Amino acid sequence: MIRQHREQQAIAKTIVNLQDKFNKNFDYPYVFLNEEPFTEEFKVAMRNAAPESSMKFGLVPESQWSYPTWVDQEKAAQSRKSMDDSGVLFGGLESYHHMCRYQSGFFFDHPLLEEYEWYWRVEPGVQFFCDITYDPFLYMEKYNKKYGFVVTLLELRDTIPTLWKTVEEYAKSRRIDISENSKLLFPYFRDKNSGDFNLCHFWSNFEIASLNLWRTPQYRDFFNYLDQTGNFFYERWGDAPVHSLAAGLFLNTDEVHYFEDIGYQHDLYRHCPSKESGLSCRCECPNGTNEKSIDHDKNYDTCLPVWLKHVKDDEKKKANWNVWS
Repeated sequence: MIRQHREQQAIAKTIVNLQDKFNKNFDYPYVFLNEEPFTEEFKVAMRNAAPESSMKFGLVPESQWSYPTWVDQEKAAQSRKSMDDSGVLFGGLESYHHMCRYQSGFFFDHPLLEEYEWYWRVEPGVQFFCDITYDPFLYMEKYNKKYGFVVTLLELRDTIPTLWKTVEEYAKSRRIDISENSKLLFPYFRDKNSGDFNLCHFWSNFEIASLNLWRTPQYRDFFNYLDQTGNFFYERWGDAPVHSLAAGLFLNTDEVHYFEDIGYQHDLYRHCPSKESGLSCRCECPNGTNEKSIDHDKNYDTCLPVWLKHVKDDEKKKANWNVWS
């Protein structure tokens, strides 16, 4: 998943940053996975970035980074060309399709992750702005959280034209209540007016989550259902909406945590705690953060206002359930 020559410097810089803001005090190990063997040069560069930290380097099994037998590879190639011609972001990149499928259905089973219950996904080139003085994993465990995010925004509709319909069909076939009255997270993802996918999802390039969430029979069944459609290749289903909608099907809202206090940037999207929140005292956010932040209400693709409203509505529903229970 890491383009070693192109992204080596970017991931090394990110590790130095994460060590400074968090891991120098907690000394968690780093696990690197790739579909090609890591070079010695890459390994040395990573170890130099965090000399005191344990590091493991693993190879993704070829069987998990290739086409399943039911996928028509010629159709997949034609679909990639069509997406590329139509300007679908990353739609023409074969490796990107494999990456999305791998992150959706397999990474949590890699032998190097067997001993772990939690993970923090870190991408090359991301930046952290705030000192993280507590252990997010212990926080998640203590408060019964299963999935944590920093950024929630709109997905590109042309990457997932049939995903919502497929998920609805899955829920119906498994008798999962996804109505507005459901106790699950799922209503967060539904447009209240049209009933369609509102395109909100959690950006998976930052995830702090339970590996056991994805290891459950329920999630494996869900992924296999999606995988059988072939639409990781015929469309460009991303692991972000797949993880998000799965969380919607299998988690309650209060099992999902918004890490508002973690300042973070990936590409053009930035989150920093607002001064009003009282969480920004240990942050070194760039000038103009309020205007450039993905959370700013002028950003058309932020879903944070939708999330905050959903949390309030969920609390009201719980209050009503307690009255009638």
